[in-house]
Amino acid sequence: MNKSEMAAKIVAARKSGEQTMMAWPQPAPTRDDAMDIQGEAFAQLGSPSVGWKVGATNAAAQEGFAIDSPFYGPMAQAGVLNSGDDLAKTPCVGAVEPEYAFKMARDFPANGEAITVESAKAAVADVHIAIEVIGRCIGNPDYANGVGVTMDFGGNAAFVIGPQVKDWANQDLANTVVETMLDGEVKQTGNGQPVMGDPVNSVVWLAQQLATKGQCLKAGDWISTGTCTAVVPAEAGKTVSAKFGDFGEVSVNFV
Repeated sequence: MNKSEMAAKIVAARKSGEQTMMAWPQPAPTRDDAMDIQGEAFAQLGSPSVGWKVGATNAAAQEGFAIDSPFYGPMAQAGVLNSGDDLAKTPCVGAVEPEYAFKMARDFPANGEAITVESAKAAVADVHIAIEVIGRCIGNPDYANGVGVTMDFGGNAAFVIGPQVKDWANQDLANTVVETMLDGEVKQTGNGQPVMGDPVNSVVWLAQQLATKGQCLKAGDWISTGTCTAVVPAEAGKTVSAKFGDFGEVSVNFV
């Protein structure tokens, strides 16, 4: 099975909601192979890009995925929801992660621009609280690692946009308490520190990764920066919400 055929199976699973059980190829794919498959799958999906998600932003998550650095994946317009929207709980939909989402004001980096925290902040239009719904469209457990998840859109299933964080550059995103709730009951508590120490660092890291491929973040792109708490599983008939200190709440209803 070649990369294009693997990509086609991932896309078919995503569109149907039913996981594919495709065999793990031999020789085993590398992370570079996974990125090639991810790009091919996104092209076959045929939904416009709205930006990127970053995953495995801390050592514990990387250990769980048997990798030594974060990964990233594309987010499609077809997966964008507003807070309070419904989402079908299919086998491809697994869990909820509360995240800070940065929206770019301009292309970043510009020609010759250094990629730093300061330059990244200057390129951001605004920040919202958000939920990333994660899942696996490949059911074969051989793919439950960093390589398998990378090719599977980085595990992104949907992106739920919540309220804007006012005056975000002067807020403490790293230490603001985040609570993830299931039908109003707190299940997980955390903050922005697991996101590379501060969520803005995730934007910097992603810009650096794209730059190595001759790409950049585009004006209007969203970057879902990484989870602030442990995941909360998605369950049909349940609402998962996240409260970000005084910044507000964001939610998704699973049906």
